[in-house]
Amino acid sequence: MIFQRIMILDEVHPWLQEKLLENDFCEILDYAKAGHEEIIGRLCQTEKPVHGLVVRSKMKLDEQVLDGAKALQWIARAGSGQDGIDTEFTQKNNITLIHASEGNCLAVAEHVTGMILAWLNRLVSGHHQIQQGIWDREGNRGLQLAGTTVGLIGYGHNGSQTARLLAALGCKVLVYDKYLHDYAPSDLPQVLESNMDEIYQEAQILTLHAPLTDDTRNLVQRDYLARFRRLKLLVNAARGPIVHMPDLLLALDQHHLEGACLDTLPIEDPQRWDQEIMNKILAHPRIIISPHVAGWTCESYRDISEVLAQKILAHLKQHDPG
Repeated sequence: MIFQRIMILDEVHPWLQEKLLENDFCEILDYAKAGHEEIIGRLCQTEKPVHGLVVRSKMKLDEQVLDGAKALQWIARAGSGQDGIDTEFTQKNNITLIHASEGNCLAVAEHVTGMILAWLNRLVSGHHQIQQGIWDREGNRGLQLAGTTVGLIGYGHNGSQTARLLAALGCKVLVYDKYLHDYAPSDLPQVLESNMDEIYQEAQILTLHAPLTDDTRNLVQRDYLARFRRLKLLVNAARGPIVHMPDLLLALDQHHLEGACLDTLPIEDPQRWDQEIMNKILAHPRIIISPHVAGWTCESYRDISEVLAQKILAHLKQHDPG
């Protein structure tokens, strides 16, 4: 196999390094705790060039960063999505992108389902009331998930696993993915390939599983939400910027929407928040927020590294000139 010098920019499960180092053609450069300038400086070295990068989301890999890495052949992301990576530059320079979205799709599906169940059964509000000495059984009467129609946008690894879990719990799942065709599984009659017109008419819960692209940025805004006829709950465990937060608040306040479960926010640094908007979001009694942990279980942490190692080694084998 051709020699590979691999630079790891983020914390990943130790299994990834262990698996790669079983191969004597791999050298690992651990820069998980390094700063931005140190990383760029190392990427630009020509004497011992870097051939591959392992990343999560520590730094933006734009043309300015990548242009100095003249020997770079591939970038592997410990997770899903390609936001933060200049895909136009990588495509132009024949840099292969590898991801491991299979590694945490079950974790995402369980988290989404858990958030839906928590909202339907008023678990968060009930807990807060009991802390204040309020015992209100009638006011916290829940709704059953079984029999609900769920609209699911995006049918990749995360979306398809979520559809399976919701179908097993008795939901009718209407699936739409503009980039796929003929994707409804034949073994799950409750999961139906659909279109947005049907989802607008029938969905009571909408869950998002699409990547962040120019098409999906601020997809969920005032006009979009106004098209739904029965929608009660919005769930976003995809990318925060897909949802326009001021319009989400407006939909809740005008009762076009009853609630929201958000695992991701457009900006996930509290120091950079629009405080007026975020104060309303955080205080809203019908919104549940988690800190971008839908795919972040102890099990998925290792699973992602296992999938990524397998894909990296398969890529290297496929492109071995020998």
